Amino acid sequence: MTCCLGWNISLFPDNSQREQQIDMVWKMVEADNHESPPPGLEQGFKQDLRMLVTQKRGLFPWQIKNIPKAELNRNEAWDVLSIDAGKGIEEIQLVTHPDPMGLPYIIEVLVGIHSDTKAMVDLIQQARQTPDVLKDMVTAQIVTAYCVQRAELIGYRRMLTVWLDIQPELSVKRVINHWLGVLDDIEMHTKTLLGILTE
Repeated sequence: MTCCLGWNISLFPDNSQREQQIDMVWKMVEADNHESPPPGLEQGFKQDLRMLVTQKRGLFPWQIKNIPKAELNRNEAWDVLSIDAGKGIEEIQLVTHPDPMGLPYIIEVLVGIHSDTKAMVDLIQQARQTPDVLKDMVTAQIVTAYCVQRAELIGYRRMLTVWLDIQPELSVKRVINHWLGVLDDIEMHTKTLLGILTE
């Protein structure tokens, strides 16, 4: 629900309007609870909401559709995120508690993302040298795909950071730290690519 609120609040064009919405949401949360909130809860809640608003505006600035309903339902193998954005319900399967034994599979995926993104930067730089090679529709599709990639990188970073915190072996910590560095590199190439496409 917090992610859904962050998305919808991000649609307000002015920062003062977004802050008013965040304050209004907090007042509703407070009204629903009969006890006083513990110290720091209000600031933490509002800060989390601001972070989600900033991420949405940074990752998907052109997406201006409100999301009236989003639900996360627990399942045995994975959780299911159901989103209703006015065009029917879309369901996305999520692994919210991945096993650290899956690290080799994550590394394999990151190797592919890393090399593909670097190659795409070179390809787009070459294509931009010839006028009208990239049509607006194709550019929009590529921008969307790489903004989605940036959002997915946030998930990989969280996963690796959790595994880093719970892992006792120093050698495994070094491997995870290396792949966190690769994530930084992918993020840099992704931002470069998006910068070229949107300049």
